[in-house]
Amino acid sequence: MLFNTFEYLFFFCSLFCLFLLTNRDGTLRLRNVLLLIASYFFYAQLHVWFVFLLIYTTIVNFFCGQWIVREQSKGKRGTSAVTIAVILSVAQLAFFKYAYVVDTSILLPVGLSFFTFQALSYSIDIYRQKIKPEKNIIDVALFIAFFPTLLSGPIERARNLIPQLKERTSINWDSITAGIGLFVWGLFKKIVIADRLAEYVNAVYYAPNAHTGSTLALAAVFYSFQIYCDFSGYADMAIGSGRVMGFKIMQNFNLPYCVNTFKEFWHRWHISLTSWFTEYVYISMGGNRVSKARWLLNISSVFLLSGIWHGATWSFVLWGAIHAILYLGERFIGPKRPNALYHLFVFIMITFAWIFFRIENSMEAWHIVSRICTDFVSPLYWGSSMFSTLLSMFLLSVFIVREYLLYRNVLPQKYAWEYMLLLIGICLFGVSGDQFVYFQF
Repeated sequence: MLFNTFEYLFFFCSLFCLFLLTNRDGTLRLRNVLLLIASYFFYAQLHVWFVFLLIYTTIVNFFCGQWIVREQSKGKRGTSAVTIAVILSVAQLAFFKYAYVVDTSILLPVGLSFFTFQALSYSIDIYRQKIKPEKNIIDVALFIAFFPTLLSGPIERARNLIPQLKERTSINWDSITAGIGLFVWGLFKKIVIADRLAEYVNAVYYAPNAHTGSTLALAAVFYSFQIYCDFSGYADMAIGSGRVMGFKIMQNFNLPYCVNTFKEFWHRWHISLTSWFTEYVYISMGGNRVSKARWLLNISSVFLLSGIWHGATWSFVLWGAIHAILYLGERFIGPKRPNALYHLFVFIMITFAWIFFRIENSMEAWHIVSRICTDFVSPLYWGSSMFSTLLSMFLLSVFIVREYLLYRNVLPQKYAWEYMLLLIGICLFGVSGDQFVYFQF
C-alpha cells in the first residue's frame, strides 16, 4: 500500500474516523491497539510474513530494554544487554539485506533498515539513561511499526515519539490543514517531479553505453532531483499523515540543495539517518574529542557505514567514500567563504556521487563519468518525446524556483490557493509512478 494510491486514502480516512473516537484520556490504550493493528495491516499489504520481522524486532528490543535496567539497578552498565540487542537486531538486517545480494530469490523486506534503526534507538537510549523502559509492549511495538514512518522513515527516536503515543494528541483545524498541505506537497514532488524525471533517467540508464555524454549528464542531473523529490516526497507524506492525527514526526529534509558546503548538505539531507549515525556511531567512537587522526577515521567510518547501510555493492561503498573525501577535503582545503561558484561545485559533485548510488555496477558508473567528461558537447536524447522532456524540465524549473524562494523566506507561509495549484498540477501532470526509491533500502 503506497501513499500515492487511492487505497491509502481510503485506509487513512477510515482509520482517522476510528482514531477520533478513541483519542480520549480513557481510551488511549484502545487507540494504540487500533494504531498497531492498522500499522501491521498496512505492512502486511506488501507481504504477510514481513509482520513477523516487526514482531521479532519488537520482542528483542523490549526485553533487552528491561534487561538493561535490571543490570543497571545492580550497579552494572548493562553493556551485555545492549550488545545483545544490537547483535540480534543487526543480524536480521544483515541477513536479508546482504544475503539478497548473493541470492536474489530472497525477498528483501521493505523498510527493514528503517525500523531496525528506529528500534535500536530505544534500547541504546535506555542504556544511555536518556529514557526509561516501557512497561507496556504495545507502546514499543507501535513505536517501531508506526505506519507513517514504517517503510522509509523518518527514523524516529523513542524519546520523541513514545511520549506522544502515551498521551491524547491535540487535533484541531490547523493541524489537519497543515498535515494535508504537507501530504499534497509531498504527493506533488513524487508524481509530478520525481516520477516524470524517472521516465527519462530509467530510459537512459537502462542502456548507458548507447547514449552520449550530454545525455548521461542530463540523466545525472535529473536523478539528483528525482531521488530528492521521491524521498522527501515520501517524508512529507509521512509527516503530513502523522500531523493530521496530531503527531509531530521529525523533519527529514530541509532544502538540501540550497547549500554552500558539503557539511551543510549533510545537515539537511536525510536528517534522521545522518543524526542517527552521528548520535549512535560517531559520538560512540569519540566524535571530535579525539586526536586528528582518530577524528579522520571516525568521519570516514560514518560515511562508509552509510554507504554499506544502503547496500552491499561496491558502488554504495564508493558513494560513501566519495562523500567522505569531499567532506574532509572541504574541511582542510575548502574556501573559508563559499560563493555561488563553490555552491555550483558542491551540487555538481553531489550529482557525480549519485551516479554511483544509482548504478550498481561500479565499473559501469565510472564509464558514465568518463563519457560525460569526454563527450559532453554532443547530441541530446529527448526521451519518449521532445515535448515530454521539455515539460519535465519546465516543471523541474518551477520546483527549483519554489525551493529557492522558500530558502530565502520569500514564501514563509503556505496559502490555500497554493495547494489548489498543486492539486491542479497533480491532476494535469502527475504520472503513475513506481515504488518509492528508498523502498529498496
